[in-house]
Amino acid sequence: MRAKFDGLIAVGSFGIACAVGLVGAFVGLKVSSFWIDELFTAWIVEVGISLDEFIARIVTDVHPPVYYMLAFAHAQLFGDDEVALRSFSAICAVAAIFLFIVATRAYFSLAARLFGAALATGSFFWFYQAQNARGYSLAFLIGVAMLAISLSILAKRARRETRMLPELAGLAVLMLVGSFVHFYLMYECLAILIVLGFFCPRQRLVLAVFAAILLTSTGLYVKLIIEEFSQYSTTTNWIHGSPSWYFDQLRAAMTYSFTKKAMLALAICAAAFATQRHFFARSKLAASAPKPAVIGRFPFDSQTALFAGVPLIMLAGGIASSLLIAPNFTDRNLLICAPFLWAFCAKLYDASVPGAERPVRMAANLSLSAVVMWSVVTMTLGRERPWNEPFRESADWIRTFPECRGRPIMVINAQPRAWFKPGYSEILYADFYANYLGDFALPQVVFKEDILAHKLSEEMKEYLQWRVDGNGCPILAWSIHLITEEELAEAGRELLKAIDRPNAGRIMQLKVLHDGFPGYVLYAEGPGGTEISPTRDPRAPPSQRKTGPAPTPTRKAPVPQ
Repeated sequence: MRAKFDGLIAVGSFGIACAVGLVGAFVGLKVSSFWIDELFTAWIVEVGISLDEFIARIVTDVHPPVYYMLAFAHAQLFGDDEVALRSFSAICAVAAIFLFIVATRAYFSLAARLFGAALATGSFFWFYQAQNARGYSLAFLIGVAMLAISLSILAKRARRETRMLPELAGLAVLMLVGSFVHFYLMYECLAILIVLGFFCPRQRLVLAVFAAILLTSTGLYVKLIIEEFSQYSTTTNWIHGSPSWYFDQLRAAMTYSFTKKAMLALAICAAAFATQRHFFARSKLAASAPKPAVIGRFPFDSQTALFAGVPLIMLAGGIASSLLIAPNFTDRNLLICAPFLWAFCAKLYDASVPGAERPVRMAANLSLSAVVMWSVVTMTLGRERPWNEPFRESADWIRTFPECRGRPIMVINAQPRAWFKPGYSEILYADFYANYLGDFALPQVVFKEDILAHKLSEEMKEYLQWRVDGNGCPILAWSIHLITEEELAEAGRELLKAIDRPNAGRIMQLKVLHDGFPGYVLYAEGPGGTEISPTRDPRAPPSQRKTGPAPTPTRKAPVPQ
């Protein structure tokens, strides 16, 4: 019993760390407001819209539809606020961890499975995506299921079994569904098929047919739906193609996958493996260690090839498609393969710790227990959300000015016009900014490039002149996404020129709000440099006296063009 005491400590510590992360996925879902990608999800699955309108919104995107379909059904039952939409992601993320622990029991020891799961829940990427109303957590769940089936196929191949029809059928269904959750999940499917084809020559024809079906079906969706109906540009977007871009994305992917503490844990495992090989020259695991069916021995067995090969093939495929087809390579997309990294961590633990000599094993297990607990607890308590944006905070601040009620609020879209089909951004971004503003005021979207070119409507110029002159609502402009303080300051200076108030810079002030990324509100101060008090001014500019109050913002789906 004494010989296994350190192993029991490891199992207990890894299990507790994993449990902390799983519970933490459901804590604080409402702490931060939606960021812009989540606002897009909320717009697509909005409660109260018809099925036809829901479909019309889906096809405006450049992503496949399965996640939106499931999120729409979830929203009809539980609502479309932060807690409701993020809880669906949390459920998928937690289910992925449970499935990983249960479905890989034939291939890893309990300690290894809990070790891999704890490093997953202690990673920034898993924790953030567990509370992000996007499809990445669903991709984790499907990825774990494909991982388990792939391991079963490799095990049967190692035992020279030929009957793999149930596994192949299940894999085919998962791959077809997964390819329409996220296109990088389709890349993951192709990577799995390549690795399996290398180790399973008798099944290569079937695996090649799978790959052809995936490529054909997703290609048809892109050609018939995305190219026809998407309101985003499929060739020009925020993703760059320079070498520095790929380097930065790879570095970010590494940081999001493994914290410094997780890297320390992996280094401890690697040190234990190297020490055992170098000083004790043991070739087998201890009798108590699991004995999975593999070809070869770590790190040259088929399992390790699967765990390492899938991310590497996805990396190569993502960069190639980004260069040859359309810009699409990002750290988030690449890390859809995260379940294979979890499995690699479990494999490394089993290969290095349980079969080591007692001094090495005890030192590794005790140190790993401390590091893993430390990693998960700090991640859960730290609650970092660097992708967040202060839509709720800035809307709440604007609502402190009663004189802005029912009035237009100019929203600056810093993205180029070329990224959108005509009219789409105006509808979409007005809805994003109105999400927390409600019916208090009416966001009106203006492109930053139009401000720099002094292309403002006469009505907007009149509103802004009235406000700069110290009348009515003091809010001049509101902008959050993909814009810096320097860029907004430049837009503000050009805005004053465009409305024939070039010398009014002394009364134009900047309100900066923070929640991950910063958000900005330009506003006018009253005479003498004092801020206009939040009391309603009964006067209105001439255009409002003629037309009455601005209409209440409504959410409508753009008609696909």
